[in-house]
Amino acid sequence: MKTTKKHFQIFQAECEKWIKCFGLLGWRFYYQHKDIEGRQLAYCCYPDDPEDRVFTLGLTVNLECDYSLIDLKRSAFHEVMEAFLYKIKYLAKARYVQPEEISEETHNLIRILENVVHKGQ
Repeated sequence: MKTTKKHFQIFQAECEKWIKCFGLLGWRFYYQHKDIEGRQLAYCCYPDDPEDRVFTLGLTVNLECDYSLIDLKRSAFHEVMEAFLYKIKYLAKARYVQPEEISEETHNLIRILENVVHKGQ
C-alpha cells in the first residue's frame, strides 16, 4: 500500500497541530515523504546534538501493511512526541550528565504540559 501526496499533507498538518499545541516552536521541523526500511508508517530523524534543534519528520511511501486515517494521525502525534521527549532521552544517554540538567528538562516538560492541559484557565 502506498501513501499519497494527500496523505503527506494530512501528516504534515497533523504534525504542525501538535507542534503548536505543545509549544515546540524553538525547533525547526522539516518533512520528508520517502521510503525507509521497516514497517513503520512514519519516522523521526533527530540531531546528534540538541543544540542543533532540527528534526526531520517523515512519512513512508510504500508500506507492507494497511493503515487508516487514524493511524496516519496517530503516527504524526507519535513523531512529534519523539521531538517533545528528545532532550530527556539525550540526557539519559549522556555519559556525564549532571542531576540539575535532568531536573531542568523535567521541569521544562512539566511546564509545557501545564500550558497544554490548563490552556485558558
